[in-house]
Amino acid sequence: MTLTVNQVSLDVVSLTRKLMTENVDREINVGDTFVELGLDSLKLVDLLAAVETHFDIEVPDEMVGSFAKVQDLSDFVLSARSAV
Repeated sequence: MTLTVNQVSLDVVSLTRKLMTENVDREINVGDTFVELGLDSLKLVDLLAAVETHFDIEVPDEMVGSFAKVQDLSDFVLSARSAV
């Protein structure tokens, strides 16, 4: 199944929202950082695990620290899915 850029972004936003504990009604944009959205490093690990399961991909351990923004993670998912 081919995923569109928009669908991947919407799914990443949805998965992010599920982990947010503050400002849960806040609009999430692809340019937002996970820190701005209230996700600490432990929640970011939870998010990456959810992304791996949802999209059936693997995030290499050395890449974990490279996802600062929602867009970064969406771009990674698209490149990982297209490599499959």
